Amino acid sequence: MKQDEIRLRLIDGTIHVIAKDGLDKASTKQIGIATSTNEAYIYRCFVDKEDLLTKVFDALDEELLTKTMQFIEVMYVPEIDFEIRCRLYFSSIWSFLLGNRDKCLTYVRYFYSPYFTKYSADVHKKRFAPLVAKFEIAFKNEADVWMILNHILNVMLDFAIKVHNGQMTGEGNYAEHVFRVIYASVRQYFKNEKESD
Repeated sequence: MKQDEIRLRLIDGTIHVIAKDGLDKASTKQIGIATSTNEAYIYRCFVDKEDLLTKVFDALDEELLTKTMQFIEVMYVPEIDFEIRCRLYFSSIWSFLLGNRDKCLTYVRYFYSPYFTKYSADVHKKRFAPLVAKFEIAFKNEADVWMILNHILNVMLDFAIKVHNGQMTGEGNYAEHVFRVIYASVRQYFKNEKESD
């Protein structure tokens, strides 16, 4: 097996271990067992465990950015009511978060950990800069678009985790409720609909 294949296997296995047992229990031994890979390969493919965890988050963060950018064009369709555009955009991201339990749990567990602050926060902010730039036209000039988008992501992740942990159901009006919570909290920062077009 090639080193790139082993790296991908270790990343996928680490996602599964973190989703199942949490970040603190994601030892190199557990990752080796989960991937049927000798633990020594972790140190051949990555600098150390922290590097592996960082690469796992990078992969998940890139995937989330790709999904968010993939659906951004709906925000630029002036024929559709602005709130409807926001709802359509929200729905696509929400479906992605609910459709990827292990990835969502792993993302959240890393995102809210000291590892994120130490190893990934700066790269994450640079990575999402193009998304911020795409959204700037929708918000008032004085709005901190990075903080607003970060707030939206936090709320979506919080509610998605409740679904994945069985505290809430992802069916029925739940998605609409989540959208309403988010939209109500940020609508004051939007330019009026005419300006947003």
